[in-house]
Amino acid sequence: MTTQRHPPRPGARTRRGLLVMAAVLPLCCGGILFARDPSTPPPDAWSYAGETGPDHWADLSPAFATCREGQSQSPIDIRTVQRIPYEPLHFRYRTQTLEAVNDGRGVHVLSSAGSTLELRGESFDLTSFHFHSPGETLINGVAAAAEVHLVHRSSTGRFAIVAVQIQPGRHSNQTLARIVERLPLHAGERLSYRQVGINPLLLLPADQGYYTYTGSLANPPCSEPAAWYIIAQPVGLDPERIRRLTAAAGVNNVRPVQPLNGRSIYASLRR
Repeated sequence: MTTQRHPPRPGARTRRGLLVMAAVLPLCCGGILFARDPSTPPPDAWSYAGETGPDHWADLSPAFATCREGQSQSPIDIRTVQRIPYEPLHFRYRTQTLEAVNDGRGVHVLSSAGSTLELRGESFDLTSFHFHSPGETLINGVAAAAEVHLVHRSSTGRFAIVAVQIQPGRHSNQTLARIVERLPLHAGERLSYRQVGINPLLLLPADQGYYTYTGSLANPPCSEPAAWYIIAQPVGLDPERIRRLTAAAGVNNVRPVQPLNGRSIYASLRR
């Protein structure tokens, strides 16, 4: 049985010491939904389609110029790789409560402090993970049914992104299924489940061999560089939950693949 997380006062939350009124709507299954305050400005005006879609990101703000000018942009199509010795990724993830936000362009699961990825002696904090449907990364021109991106950032501001592809299967990844069942379906909603514990480590397959390359953030401001690690083995999710994930993330919330511009892609596989 789960219990609800209550804000400091019904219908209120705090931000930098100021009291901000917001509608709070109870849900089943122990969740609390926080509806967007109508007085809050809308998010940055970029999207995945139309006049604010990927072809126009660089025109929307000077801060987004790298979306057009960058030479190491993501996502990519992985076709030719260079094999390198297997070097495992060192995940130091902790169990956390489930809290997710739907920003109208996708769904993001927030990460509490303490989960890190260790890369060659440098620590990257897990800040959040989010979903794309279908997957953004192509392998030999083919996208997975969906993809989860675990976003990490170091104390110096460097990004490292781990991508796990999701394919339909009879046997679902149980942690992924638990998350998908509770994702907010509507833009502007945030759901918090105080007694639903998840460990992002369990989103990863047993075989954690990967492809790696130097890329960017795959959405505005498209910052470069970012180290990408695409786990080669997908995880499974039953078709009904994939449909629910697509409903929450939004159909086709993907950026088209970007030119390699001479970049190398490396395969660090266990066999």
